[in-house]
Parts: sequence; structure tokens; C-alpha cells
Amino acid sequence: MSNLGDAPIEVLFLILNNIDQQNHLYECTLINKSFYAAANPLLWRAPQMAGGTKREDTILFRLKQSFRLPHQHCLHSTPLGHNVRKLDASKICRLQDLRVVINNVPLVEELVIGIEKLKDKDMERIAIKCPQLKCLCFISPLDGSDRFFDPLRHCTNLRELSIYHSLGSHLQLAPLQHCPLKKLRLYSYGFDNEYAKDTFFVDIPTLTHLDMDYMPQTYYRHFQALPSRPHFPVLTDLRIRNCRFHDNSTMVSFFKSHPLISTLSLKDMQINQAVMTSLATDLIHLKYLCLIDNRRLPALTNPFHRVEKLNIRGCHINAQHMAMYFSNLRYIHVAKGISTRRFNDDISQLDGSTVETITKLTYLDFTSYDSVPDDLKVYLPRRTGGQLVKEDLDHIRETALGLVWIY
Repeated sequence: MSNLGDAPIEVLFLILNNIDQQNHLYECTLINKSFYAAANPLLWRAPQMAGGTKREDTILFRLKQSFRLPHQHCLHSTPLGHNVRKLDASKICRLQDLRVVINNVPLVEELVIGIEKLKDKDMERIAIKCPQLKCLCFISPLDGSDRFFDPLRHCTNLRELSIYHSLGSHLQLAPLQHCPLKKLRLYSYGFDNEYAKDTFFVDIPTLTHLDMDYMPQTYYRHFQALPSRPHFPVLTDLRIRNCRFHDNSTMVSFFKSHPLISTLSLKDMQINQAVMTSLATDLIHLKYLCLIDNRRLPALTNPFHRVEKLNIRGCHINAQHMAMYFSNLRYIHVAKGISTRRFNDDISQLDGSTVETITKLTYLDFTSYDSVPDDLKVYLPRRTGGQLVKEDLDHIRETALGLVWIY
């Protein structure tokens, strides 16, 4: 073998598989026939479009046109659609184009759909034609029939499902109990409302991640009586937003039924003393706690022995008890000038030395790479001048251990 171009196609494929940029893969297809044969399947695994506002510019339309082209010039007889693994049909796509493409991408694993007015037949087509589907996301409001999700019971590889839901419409999730789902995200279009009261929730024994807006009243009522049987017995990651609990004991009962939760995010909720106590006593595996826009939080009365990360935004908490009740937290950072909601005694108005005095925690300003202690266990690239960019700060906030991040 005199040069890389003489390497077997299998070797070239393994090398080019490390290239993420599609423009670089496209350049590789222009080198010679061997590079074309190795790079072309990778170029099609997650096809993308540069932009445009016309139907002819959409990825579905281009794919539909390419499937109709003769393939006698290709080195392999494998249809182009068999190379697609990730398909994003979220921008100005049409239903008739989606139907044609779905019939030609049998090995697709991730599918994002931004098309409204999907029919039950369309869901059946997706379930039958895409048996390898692992991740399915609907980013347009769904108003399907009660049987819309029935075909998902046949998707034995489905692990992630995201649904944007129109408030007030029916959303029957009963078929999900037959799917080996691990992650479920339910988002709503609308404000100050909740899911339809007849939304039906069922047991999903494999679910570990649940992300929801507007939990329905039927879900509340299930946990009004103790002991309550958990819908998600192995749930470890919970994110809830915009919930208006008429009875906070419902949330306490939910926590008692799901003690394995280790990551919890509560946003736009009124948290009372009973809920705050339940967070410390019932969630015995809680390690990451995120409180966003929950207004004034009740006083801490119980220690959070296992919490290693604490994010607080748009909330007010008694800073003097920070070190007393969070024994695994050693550092604190206050992001200046971000939050628009201020309290008279807001900690974000104080300087670093005052914050250290009140909280008994070491204040970190994150002005440079060297200002990040090693025991935060954060791995950052050293940039020119040693400065930290927004990407670095976001990474610190999400992954650092032993840190309170107030913003």
C-alpha cells in the first residue's frame, strides 16, 4: 500500500467515521473512488441542509428526489436511504414528502418531525418502516386520535420519546407501557394551563428520565392516597415545570413513591415547607438539585447529605444555612447581572467576601482557567490567554461537584 488511497474501503471507513463536519466528508468523496465509497455512507448518515425557505430546500424534498435517481454509478448496490441514521424533518417540511422518505430509510435510529396534522396511518408507517428507531421527537402540536400512539407498541428499540402537545386536546399514552422507554419528554403549547384532565398515564417500568410541563390532574390524584404505587419504579431524573399543585401533599407522596431520583429540577412552582422537607428526607439518593424561578423558598430544616450540585435561579434561599444543610458543597459562585428578579437581601447583590462570611463556603469568581479548583472535577480545554468562555461556564454549572451556582 503506497498511500492512504490504496487502503481497503473498510479501513478508510473507520478513519473517516471520526469526521463530524459534513463539508469535510463531502471533500473526501471527491478524492477518488475508494474515498467516495467510504465517505458517501457517512455523508448520508445524518443529512443536513444549509438553509432555505422553500419546499425545494428542505431535507425531505432533496432526499425524495435523490431516492429516484439511478444508482448505476455507485460502487455499492446499497440504496442511499439505507445509510440514513439520523433524520431531522423539523423545518418547513411537508407530509407527502415525509411519507415517501419514511418508506426509504429502514435503518433510521433518530427521527425529528415538525409536521402538524399527522394521521394515525402516518404513525403506523413510521413504526413499520423504521424498526430500528431509538429516538422519536415531535416538535409540532399533536392532535391525533386516541389511537395515535398505538403503533409505538411495536417499536421494540424505542428508548427516547419527545412530544409537544396542544393544551386541551386528548393525549392517550397508554401504549407507552409496552415500549422499553428510558426517556420521556412532554411539552405543552400554552401558558398557565395543564394537560387535558383525561390525559392517561400508565406504568412505564423502564423509564429513568421524565421531563414534563403541566402535570395533569389525573396524575395528581393517583398520589393523593398513601401508599401510592409508582408509575416509574426506576425513575432517576425528574424535571417538572409550571405545575400548580392544589395540594402539596401530592408532590410529597410522589417523592415518597420514587426514592431513586438523583437529579431533580423544579421550575415555576410554589415550594412549601412540606415539599422542601420531603426533598431532604424522601429522596435519599438526590445528588443534583436545580431550583428555577420558584420565588421565595422555605427555610431549610433538614440536611441534604448527598447533594453534590445545587443550581438556584430566580429564587431566594436562606444563604446562612447553605453550609449547614449541604455538607457536600464546598464552593459557591454568584453570576452577576443575570437574574432580573431581585429581593432586598438577594445574595447576588453581595461581594465575594460577604458571601463567604454568610455561607461559610469558598467564593469562586471564575475569571480564568486557573480559578477553577481541581476538586470540582471539571475538565476544561485551556484556551488562549487562559480565559473562560460561556461554553466553559455552562459546562461548570452542569457538571461541577461540590458547587452552589446562583444566577
